[in-house]
Amino acid sequence: MLPLHPDRIRIPDAGRAGVRPGFTLVETLVVLGIITLLVGITVPTLRTMREEARSTECRTTLRELGLALTAYRANMGDRIPACEPLPAVVGDGETEGGLPEVLDGYIDPDCTCWVCGADTDPESTSTGTSYIYVPGLLRYAPQVQLAVGQALIPYLESGEWDPAQLERIRRDLESRELLGIFDHEAGRRLPILMDSQDRHPVGDLIPRNALFNDGSVAQMRESFAEMEYDG
Repeated sequence: MLPLHPDRIRIPDAGRAGVRPGFTLVETLVVLGIITLLVGITVPTLRTMREEARSTECRTTLRELGLALTAYRANMGDRIPACEPLPAVVGDGETEGGLPEVLDGYIDPDCTCWVCGADTDPESTSTGTSYIYVPGLLRYAPQVQLAVGQALIPYLESGEWDPAQLERIRRDLESRELLGIFDHEAGRRLPILMDSQDRHPVGDLIPRNALFNDGSVAQMRESFAEMEYDG
């Protein structure tokens, strides 16, 4: 074996022999800054996606309720229900009246579709529905009640009626008057059913989802004339 020549013997450099040191303070701060920036971008995006998913789910349930309402109208000569805008809470978990009661037989009043996934307000969910029935509000409008009152005069003057019969006649007359309003307002897209509260924030707006007379579903923004349709 030949001896090594002294010129070929290499002594390791002490400065390069060890493992590379960890991040410097500046590098660590840069990485933390990048992570903070990414989190700041991601969290609002995820929140927006979550809210949009809830709003989409809400519009899906409104379509399901719209099918039940269409079936009811098909069996009732195209008349729309004349009932309260919201069910009344009459006891411990018990409700009375409202659209869920009228549509019983077409859709279960206990169906989860009556409650929006974004509705966490106990006062709202206690009624059994997250949606307000707009014709139920309009039936108390002066023009509707005046027209119904005038139509009831012949029945009242005849004296041949009982309270239950008069109530059926009154609701039938209200239904006809309400249908006339919604037919007249079709071009302005007056909603039949809509969120009872603002619960779907989108940027600076909190639009409400709504079901309309033709069965379509839309997201109302600032007014009935400014809407983004979704089916």
